[in-house]
Amino acid sequence: MVRGKRGVSINIVAVLIAALVIGIVIGYGVLQLTVKPETVTTTITKSETLTESKILTTPLPTTITETKTITELETKTTTVTRTLKPEKKALFDVLGRKIELAKIPKRVVSLAPSITEILFALGVGDRVVGVDSFSNYPPKVVELVKEGKIKVVGGYWAPDLEKVVELNPDLVIADLGAHYKYLAKFEELGLNVLFVKGGNAVNLIDIYNDILLIGEALNATDKAYEIVTKIKEMISSISDKLAKVNVTQRKVLILLGPPTYGLWTTGSGTFIDELIRICGGINIASKYHGWIQISKEEILVQNPDIIIVTVMGTKEDAVKVIEEIMSPEMGLDVNAVKNKEIYVLIGEADDLLCRPGPRVAEAVKMLASIIHPEVFGEVGREDVVSAKQLS
Repeated sequence: MVRGKRGVSINIVAVLIAALVIGIVIGYGVLQLTVKPETVTTTITKSETLTESKILTTPLPTTITETKTITELETKTTTVTRTLKPEKKALFDVLGRKIELAKIPKRVVSLAPSITEILFALGVGDRVVGVDSFSNYPPKVVELVKEGKIKVVGGYWAPDLEKVVELNPDLVIADLGAHYKYLAKFEELGLNVLFVKGGNAVNLIDIYNDILLIGEALNATDKAYEIVTKIKEMISSISDKLAKVNVTQRKVLILLGPPTYGLWTTGSGTFIDELIRICGGINIASKYHGWIQISKEEILVQNPDIIIVTVMGTKEDAVKVIEEIMSPEMGLDVNAVKNKEIYVLIGEADDLLCRPGPRVAEAVKMLASIIHPEVFGEVGREDVVSAKQLS
């Protein structure tokens, strides 16, 4: 039977609408299985207009908004919001290991103070269920530990893995320098462990990458980029200020702990070595690589202008260290001793310099004031004790 032109048009509309409904139903079933970022737009124009828009944004979407507009003599708009299951996420740690995350981690164990600081800076501190015994910043960490909401899982160098397992974490974040030796044990216990550079950070880029990697794992990428950008801006302002003045680079010796523990220092290939350079200093141990012991004879030959010592102790402990370095028995006849350019970092100042985390810009600011006070002003921190203060 022959139909008129209007009948043909109506049938076309009916077929298109039926196809759209079937497509939406099928599409919904597929979306329940997997979701991938895409933007699809389809437009048909004749005597009617059909527009369908689907927008998916993040790798781990939680909702999708679908808008349909059908025009034939009148316009109808319907907006439907559906909750979707996020797809499995995978990322690679600094060892190149593939880390599978079936969901955004809700129970996280940090095995290093710098990692704990990164987690709280990212705004995901409420997901932390375990930390090492040295994690003390921000103050909220100490508070939560006292309240029993965060458990201590042992020391930085020797975590108690049984305690870690008891916390049933979705993710454990470990420091490559301190915890690589536990890799096989982690795997044996079935722990999902993400390694970051941590104490093995060679430079600022490694610290930035640690922050970004942890941010990606915890679905806090935007905040991670914000933190890294702010650090870069603060450090650039210090570098720019030094570049505008004519300063003499001063030779610096960093001692990690009191001399009685051995003359441990930081050579090239460490983030502290880079911080010294950024602040207009010369690391007298830079010809050596990594964290090493230096001899007293080498110190005498290099003749540092400044000696900075990190100490986990009180102001009284800092005074004793200064007296030891300046004593005749020590025999350090160098410029730093003669000019009383000896600085002992305790408490927070010690943490700032030694932790490769989000407060690294503050560490640079502190070092810049110690190395070039004529440019940045005298360091005015109570946790920085100098030999000049004892005069």
